[in-house]
Amino acid sequence: MPGPASTWPRKRRGLAVGCAVLALFCALLWGFPAAFERLELSLSDLRFRMAARPPAHPDIVFLDIDDESVRLLGKWPLPRSAHAKVLNILTDCGVDLVAFDVVFHGPSSGDNGEREDAALEAAIAKNGRVVFPVGVGLVKEGEVVRLSPEADDLPLLPSILPPGQVQVPNLLQAETTFLPLARFSRHAVGLGHVAATPDADGVFRRMPLCVGYHGQLLPSLALTSVLRHLGATAAARPGRLDISWPGHSISVPTDKEGLLPVNLAAPWGKGFWHLSYAEVLAAANDPARLAFLRQGLKGKLVLVDLAASGTTDIKATPLSSAEPLATLHANLMNMLLRGSFLRQAPAWQSALLTACFLACITLLFLRLPIRAFLPVGLGLAALCPATVLGVYLASGLALNLTASTLCCFLFVLGLLAEGLARTAEESARQKRMLEVYFCPAIARQILESGTDIMEGRSVDLSVLFSDIAGFTSLSDHMEPAEVQRFLGEYLEEMTACVFRHGGAVDKFMGDGIMAFFGYPEAPGVDSVENARRSAVAAVSAAVDMQAALKRLNARWRAQGRHEIQIRIGVNTGHCIVGDMGSKTRREFTLLGRNVNLAQRLESNAPKGGVLLSARTAALVRDHCTLNQPAQIKVKGFDQEVEVCSVHLPEDETEK
Repeated sequence: MPGPASTWPRKRRGLAVGCAVLALFCALLWGFPAAFERLELSLSDLRFRMAARPPAHPDIVFLDIDDESVRLLGKWPLPRSAHAKVLNILTDCGVDLVAFDVVFHGPSSGDNGEREDAALEAAIAKNGRVVFPVGVGLVKEGEVVRLSPEADDLPLLPSILPPGQVQVPNLLQAETTFLPLARFSRHAVGLGHVAATPDADGVFRRMPLCVGYHGQLLPSLALTSVLRHLGATAAARPGRLDISWPGHSISVPTDKEGLLPVNLAAPWGKGFWHLSYAEVLAAANDPARLAFLRQGLKGKLVLVDLAASGTTDIKATPLSSAEPLATLHANLMNMLLRGSFLRQAPAWQSALLTACFLACITLLFLRLPIRAFLPVGLGLAALCPATVLGVYLASGLALNLTASTLCCFLFVLGLLAEGLARTAEESARQKRMLEVYFCPAIARQILESGTDIMEGRSVDLSVLFSDIAGFTSLSDHMEPAEVQRFLGEYLEEMTACVFRHGGAVDKFMGDGIMAFFGYPEAPGVDSVENARRSAVAAVSAAVDMQAALKRLNARWRAQGRHEIQIRIGVNTGHCIVGDMGSKTRREFTLLGRNVNLAQRLESNAPKGGVLLSARTAALVRDHCTLNQPAQIKVKGFDQEVEVCSVHLPEDETEK
């Protein structure tokens, strides 16, 4: 197998085409990132759905304000006295923490507004373990931030960024905020933002664990809830958030903006325990139901969410085209409690993986013939997305799938396009070369079988030599153009006879012809049978040549031109076949003692006759009529050689 050094000159054009295709793709990727980003997002959702789902943590319970709850209570927003009743029931059930994904921004309206707010404030104070949301708008680092005057007193968690610790750059920044009513928030155990950022296709896949605010960090509702539920502290650092509580610690990976891909445990309504507001309110008058809730809710982290249809909180996620965004908060809590995180690989890791595959593809392209490279190259290109998928399924690390896969496949297709075009050119050139020696059928057989006829080997076959008797003196009386025309007509007819019987013309030697039969061997034929078939074909061609010459002579006679006679000699035996010559001049030919004997037989053959060696005669005895054998002395052979001539129809041969 040729090594890369010897293969490079032949394949550098293919590599150039592959690199050009790769460069064009990179330019498109750079110029139209949005199109590729959308494709990557779609593929990432497919990859996400293939992965195993993390189990839902039993401590997390959804308390849904659903359509039935709104119908029961008669209107939206629900009266705050209803929230107070539900919160009191939860307190009675011994829940550990209640996180509201409902913003109580201003005071209640109406005549009973103060009474409604007072009831809820009392319920919050009684529970003592309530977390409220903060509505914020998000901008990127460096963009203009518009702060709400009411946000000046926003209670932040100093444990998120201890004094003296390095700041976290590039975080998303909170601008206009919507705080819960102060009379509610002062009794809360914590606050957390509920901002979510959709991707370019409008699907929500990531949540910011923390956002920057006025030089500090504001944690998410999920993070605040989990920290309070575990009694934990957190410290933010670039690219991660470290959480620790007695006897435990975890490190949460984030991107540079503080975003964390949400590892959804299940579609909405599955996995986690879902209760409705109506169900909890009904328990106030149902002791058995209340006892059940006390048993099931003790020590739980309850997320109160808005799940009624027609609300603005219904969005698309990787698992559903429409579900409440509270599922992101709950699943973020689940990830923090389970430690089941997804990580987006940095760009350099995806680039390194792609470079490794491209290097392997290049090496195989240099090492393998193009037809062998076709399945191997495509297989290796397909291995790239399989590797990306495998890494994700095994570790949750999300490498770029679109760019890596397209780079590999387009590079392979570029190599294949040029390589197959070059192979087609080589095949056409080889076909033209073969058709100089072989009939079209044999040339096609050689090409289809992939036989390397240029490789030197010994083959048992038959060789035919023919020569025009007295042509030298005849040509002295002819003009050069007439000689050229005469030989053209003659050699065309003789070549047709050779090809008609499956032979090949090795060369023309002036007016002489050297032809061979039995190479390449027919598939599935052994050497003995190949020799027999070659002898029959060679002798049949020789007889055909003599008959064709009679027809030519008749035509020339009618035209008043010269007539000729030819001698033909045929021998069967082992010959060396292959590509012979120097670096600058080579040709496909036959060599060996049996070739020389065939040539000597031709010079000893009678005019208009066919002279065979003893072996050839033995092989064709059942296929033609032979004259009596004779012993003759031939040049270059120490002993006499047994020969036999073919009895031709209307045999008028002469010595």
